[in-house]
Amino acid sequence: MSSNVNRLYQAVLRDGTAPISPRLCRTFGDWLTGRGLPPPEAGRASQEFEKDGVRVRMEHGGECGRYLLEEPLEGGLLRTRITYAERVPGLAGWVVVTVEEDGETGAGHAPGFVQSYLRTARVTDGAVHLTDAADEVDEDGVRRLLPVLSERNRRVPLVVVAVDPQDPQAARTRADYLAGVVAGAGVVVRFADLHAQNRFNEAVGSDLGVFGGGVRTYVTPFTPGAESHPYRHRPMGGPMIRKQGRQALDLAAGGVIGETARRALPEDVQRTYRVVSRVLVGKARPGDIAKAVAPRTSAADSGGEGLRRWMMAMTPRPDPVPDAPLPGDVAEPAEPVVSPEPEPAAVERPLLDAEALAGTVADMVIKELRGELDAALDLAASSGGNGSENGKILRQMRTLGAHVDGLRDLIVVRQSGDRLLAEAEDESDRLAGEIDRLRTEHEILQQEYTEAVGSSRKLEERVRWLEARLAEAGQPAFGLSSGTPSFEPTSLMDALNMARETLPHVEIGDTDTEAAKLDLTYPTLARAWASKTWDALRALDAFARARSSGGFSGGFFDWCRSAGRLTIPAGMVAMSESRTVNTNGKYSTRRTFAVPAEVHPSGKVMMEAHIKIRKGGCPAPRIHFHDDSGGGTGKIWVGHVGDHLPNTHTN
Repeated sequence: MSSNVNRLYQAVLRDGTAPISPRLCRTFGDWLTGRGLPPPEAGRASQEFEKDGVRVRMEHGGECGRYLLEEPLEGGLLRTRITYAERVPGLAGWVVVTVEEDGETGAGHAPGFVQSYLRTARVTDGAVHLTDAADEVDEDGVRRLLPVLSERNRRVPLVVVAVDPQDPQAARTRADYLAGVVAGAGVVVRFADLHAQNRFNEAVGSDLGVFGGGVRTYVTPFTPGAESHPYRHRPMGGPMIRKQGRQALDLAAGGVIGETARRALPEDVQRTYRVVSRVLVGKARPGDIAKAVAPRTSAADSGGEGLRRWMMAMTPRPDPVPDAPLPGDVAEPAEPVVSPEPEPAAVERPLLDAEALAGTVADMVIKELRGELDAALDLAASSGGNGSENGKILRQMRTLGAHVDGLRDLIVVRQSGDRLLAEAEDESDRLAGEIDRLRTEHEILQQEYTEAVGSSRKLEERVRWLEARLAEAGQPAFGLSSGTPSFEPTSLMDALNMARETLPHVEIGDTDTEAAKLDLTYPTLARAWASKTWDALRALDAFARARSSGGFSGGFFDWCRSAGRLTIPAGMVAMSESRTVNTNGKYSTRRTFAVPAEVHPSGKVMMEAHIKIRKGGCPAPRIHFHDDSGGGTGKIWVGHVGDHLPNTHTN
């Protein structure tokens, strides 16, 4: 069964106050002792201890170190990892805190020591001060808040808590709670009174304001007066918070943490992070951390940077606008006018070389589609194969076709000819960030794969030993290979095509486009999602086979809770949707899919039951299905395999 590891929290803490190690060790140790664990011994290069199943390992390597806390919880394992490096020339010290779950733990808040650590020095995200508590903003403080919001290098979301006219103390309570659960991953502020709130709302505009006891999360980037999609900065109304209380605040906190959890590490931290890992295993020296600070450029990088600079040069930019006074400000006397110096001659912008641009785009497309081109070559090379090979060829052809269709859809969606030049710089930054995120995800998956391979080898040795004992006891069949080759899907479309061929009790609907979009947009993650999807479809097929034949009488959730069968973790299964989704036509219609008339006379049915391929984050792939295993067809009908369908949270 494939791993079900989800990243719940990540914080990058820039700390220019040296040394980091004593403060981090003290706050981390206080957190451990507060939970009943032994205190760490200061000064030791390496130490490890365990109590009641909770395991702690701490390593120090001179100018860097790493802590690991693993605690078993109901539903899985929670893993907290803290990696740090001291200040070196050209780079402030940093601490990276990551929390992951293996299974379904239900956790997801900032570790308890983060707030205490933030109190020990001025810690930032590289641009914005990460405070340990919610800041109160009065009317004068609004002027200082706006530059923080619009800071270009801000990485963390900023949460603004509005005054609640029904409860004057509610804003303080809500802000303090949010500051604790998102510590390090976000900044929380609250207004001192309605005057400050009104001044802020007038400055940012009605579409971007916050009021009535609500909470609003301002993500990056943020440009007051120029936001084309204001609801990208997620608001939560006061009535919802008053009604749902802590549950609503946890939802807002989850959005904040989700923003930073899936972001790639900053480039300078990424380079030194890799060296820290090598230092701690003895494959590098502490001095190598400083050497890794300077970025290394390649010819390919230079070419990409050249293209980006050309696009930026072609992008018309508005003249800088001086800071406008906030509403209610008193104008200051104008300064004397000074004759400006003669401006240098305007630099002539390069003419658009369509042929060169076409060649560059073609090279980029070929690189992105290298895997698909290789698959096409495989088709030509194996065209004379046997039946099994022909089946593989057909699956490859279908997968390739779906990916081409999905690529076409993605291109059509992203076409915006009139705004292409105006948005070139922002798009370049977004793509660079996406590449960094994918690279980090890839490295994490490689580490997880290495750990999984080690565990797998131990299990294989154990299985072989048990099979040998069974063979000696007169059960030779247990000592033989099943002869059935295992299938590892390379993409979601690969899993769907194999399911259509080999799973007779599962019918896959018209969902290829949605699956292909995930394959193309998230190629590294899609392979892991494909394995989970294949496991889920096999479990559905086994369940439908058993139920249609009378061998099982419960539902799919009951099936997954039972042992000794082909199942998936029951925590991945939800057999119904919320009342809001069921009663809101906008949401229920998106969950209604085509089925044969023998399943439902109308030819369609709302598929509430779904499987969570990824519990949280964005994207969060889902499989929506309808169970007719006890009906006339005896099958499971799958209507959707793709990203999370819209609901009150995603909207």
